[in-house]
This record gives sequence, C-alpha cells and structure tokens, in this order.
Amino acid sequence: MPRRTGGRIGAVREGPLEPVREESMTYKTILVPLCGSDNDPVALKGAVAVAKDFDAHLVALFVRLDPRDAVPMLGEGMSGAMVDEIMRAAETESNNHRAAARRHFDTVIAEAGIELRDVPGGIEAPSAAWREVIGRLEDVVPAEGRLSDLIVCAHTSIEADTQGYTTMETALLGSARPVLLVPKDLPAEIGRTVAVAWNGKAEATRAVAAALPFLRSAERAVVLTAETSVTEAATGRRIADYLAWQGVNPELTILYPGSEPVGETVTKKAVELGADLLVMGGYGHSRMREMILGGVTRYVLNHAGLPVLMAH
Repeated sequence: MPRRTGGRIGAVREGPLEPVREESMTYKTILVPLCGSDNDPVALKGAVAVAKDFDAHLVALFVRLDPRDAVPMLGEGMSGAMVDEIMRAAETESNNHRAAARRHFDTVIAEAGIELRDVPGGIEAPSAAWREVIGRLEDVVPAEGRLSDLIVCAHTSIEADTQGYTTMETALLGSARPVLLVPKDLPAEIGRTVAVAWNGKAEATRAVAAALPFLRSAERAVVLTAETSVTEAATGRRIADYLAWQGVNPELTILYPGSEPVGETVTKKAVELGADLLVMGGYGHSRMREMILGGVTRYVLNHAGLPVLMAH
C-alpha cells in the first residue's frame, strides 16, 4: 500500500492518482497496550498497518503488576505466609502474561519487517519498541497514552477478554487521546472510506479532530447524522462545511433511526457504504448510564465489525 504522506486530496500530480497527505497533523507515535491474550496480535497488526501508512513509531506497552498491589484487594487479616503465597502467584501470572505478550510482539513485528528502535532515526520509516512499566493498569495506560498520538486496541467484549476491554475503556476515558479499535478480521486498508458519526457533541468534535490525518487522505468520506429528538439534520451539514475547509469533501447522509437504536443505524449504514473506518465520540453520556440503559458507544463496542476511531 502506498504511504500517504504530504499533499492533499485532489492535488494535481503526474502518474496514477492516489490520496496524498498534507504536511500537517499526523500520527507519529502509536501506543499498543498488550495483556498477553490472543487479542494482542489483533491490536499489533492494526497498529502496524497504521504505522506503515504514517511512518510512525509503534510502542508495545506491557504493564507489570506489582505483586504487593494484589494483596489489599483481598482484604486484611491474612497471615504472612498467605500474603507471600498470593504475591508469588500474582508475580508468576504476570510473568506468564508478559512472556506471551512479548512473543506476540516479536512475531508480528518480525513478520511486518519493522525495525526496532528506541530513538528517532532521522529517516521517514515505521519503527517499533517494547516498553514495560510496573504499576496499576488503570494508572499506567492513561499516562503512557498521553504521550502518544494514537492508542490501538483490539475490538473485544468484556465477556471475551475482561482485561483487554478494561484496558480499552481506561485508555478511552483517561488518556485524552483517540483510541482506534480494530476487529479480528482487518480490512485490506484502514481509512480509505471513512464514515463520521456526527451529533455535534464535544466527544464527536474531538474524534473528528483526531481523525483528520485519515480524513484528509481518504478516497471517500461520509458524514452520518442521525436525526433524533436531540440532533437536527442541520448538524450534519455544519460539520460537512467544516471539513471542506480542512481539504475534505465529504458526502452527507441523514439517517432516520425511528425505533431502531442509533448505534445500530449508524454501524449498519457505515458497513453498507463499505467504510473501513468509523469515527465517533465515545461515552457522550456517563459510562454507568450507558452500561445500564445502553447507548451508541455501548452498541458500537459490542457490535461493530469494522475499525472504529473513538475519542472521549
């Protein structure tokens, strides 16, 4: 796949036409939190695809649990021997997960032919590095994510991979960075046809801003606005006008969900349009409210079968 660097959609150039990028906002550092599960290769392969496209540096992060952190969760009043046993078991489990995550990283990076590097090399080419941090996942992932342009996680459910799902939500809610969720069955390319789910809220605004590197080089961009009691069709026209000033010429589709969940309407239309990336805000309502009552974010997290770029 040709790299998308420099220029803008519609630029006149010799030879075959292809999307090209402006020298502006791009993705140069990509964080991939790993848990030692079967979803690690999914996230890594998605991140590799983006890293190759943007000549970005990919950092695989593994958070090692401090064995001492396993003890308070189990209550007080335990004997010293029991505490030692719990700490040893926690350390053994963490080491096993770490070994699996490292194998996944080494295999995917080797297959992709990406150079391992810890510092910038002065050339425009994708690179990768391994990073381990001791601490609590809910603290480390957001902190590391804030030093990245994009965080990539596998698209999974809380039932299938509790730790992976928790990692994704922690990154989305705590890092102030966009999160790209990639499905097990990756499309041939990510970001050639981009669908933007737009409702005018702050979360959607942050998602669109974070997705501009994809949007500026997409072969096709479509704004999807679901007309509801709280979102007017005119909202979609406004974001289409905004994107035009960004060098993007999106189509506009107004959706009428009726009794169907908005998340279902949006994802079905994105798939129907052949989108290989859906851009949307995440958790416009509180996380607890969506868990109890449902919502667009919850539906997409549980059902979307295409890459999704979310921002909170």
